This record gives sequence, C-alpha cells and structure tokens, in this order.
Amino acid sequence: MYIEKINLCEEAFNHILAIIAAQGYEPGSKIPSESELGLTLGVSRNTIRAALNRLNALGILEARQGEGYFLKDIDVDIFANLQLPIFLEASSNLETLTEFRIGVESQGAYLAALKAEDDDLGEMESILHSAEDDLKDHERFALHDMNFHLALAKASRNSMIYRSVEMIKTLYTVWLRSFVRIHGNAESHAFHCRIFAAVSGSDAIEARTAMTEHMSDVLGKVKKDASKTTEKFSLS
Repeated sequence: MYIEKINLCEEAFNHILAIIAAQGYEPGSKIPSESELGLTLGVSRNTIRAALNRLNALGILEARQGEGYFLKDIDVDIFANLQLPIFLEASSNLETLTEFRIGVESQGAYLAALKAEDDDLGEMESILHSAEDDLKDHERFALHDMNFHLALAKASRNSMIYRSVEMIKTLYTVWLRSFVRIHGNAESHAFHCRIFAAVSGSDAIEARTAMTEHMSDVLGKVKKDASKTTEKFSLS
C-alpha cells in the first residue's frame, strides 16, 4: 500500500485511520510506530509524524513520551465522520474497498467468535435461513449477504469495526446485486455458513481464516471482472 498522491500528509492521515479500523484496535491499544507506518505506507517519518500529530490534536491518539502513540477512548461518530471521505473515494474502486474489507471483517469475525452472545447468534442464523430461501433472488440475497456481515460486525463488540462495516454496506449493496448475478450466490452462502459455524463454536482462528478466504475470493472475482472490462474497452 504505497501513497502516490501529492498531499502525502493527508494521504498518510487517511491510511492510518484505515489501519486503525482494519486492525480493530481497542481504546488504550498502542498503534504501530512511526518507522513501521513509514515502511507500510512508503513515506518518510516526517510525513508520518505530521499525520500522527494531527490525529493527536483531534483527540484520536494519545502521544506518550518514549512509548509511542495509543488509541484514545474516542467518540465513534467523530471517527466515522473522518472515515467517510475515504469510503466515498474508495467506492469507485471496488478492489481498494474489498482489500479494506479483508482486514476489517477478518478481525471482526475473530472478535465475534470470542464475544458473540446468544442474541447475536440467533440474528445471524435467521439471516442465513432467509438467505437460503432467497438463493435464486439476487436482489434479496444481496441484502441478506450484507446484513450477515453487519450482524457479525455487531457481534465483535468493536464499535469502530461496526461503523466501518455499516458504511461499507451502504456503498457495497447496490454493486453486490450485479456481482451475484454474474458469480452466483452459493459460494458466498457456503462461506457465510462456515463463518457462522466457527463463531457459534467460539473458534476465533477458524472464523478469521474463513472470513479472510471469503473476502479474498470476492477480491479475486472483482479483479477478474475488472480485467474483463478493461479488455472489452481495449478491443472496442
């Protein structure tokens, strides 16, 4: 994930926000160091430091002398409002948005397996039953699909993961209807059932693995569709 735009500090700020959401950090958690973030994003430590100082000034991070930066117990609505421009920009690039989903939702599935309560499991199971009834209805299945992901995020008990998936659902559902017409519903439904089995069995590692494989499968299909579109335009 290398930054190419002119305003490096702004881009670093946005990417650090995305990393915080994707990793599901809890308040009080230490985030990666300046040098680690610089290597991840491919920019200088001065650029990273400027972005971190901005996050510190906004009350999202707390700088501790000699220790690094730690996530504060922030107002999630403020965090979500800061993320919204990133999601709106990424909505035109499904590959970028899906890559982000892999990180966020895999961690969400892991946490859900540890924290889900009976009501959460009942909600997910109900959604899966509805999805199975509507396997031949692409419009309705797309809604069930994203509702399952949102219910799973809610079960993670991590408000930032939940709000991230909530925003993704709004941007993703319309596209998903055409996606399932092309690729079908059965494979996604099978992945959802596998994830649910892991969560209901409190198997956090399997839940994360299954979600990673599920979203990686979606990413592969997104890339394949994009290459077909590019090839079509190049031939026309």
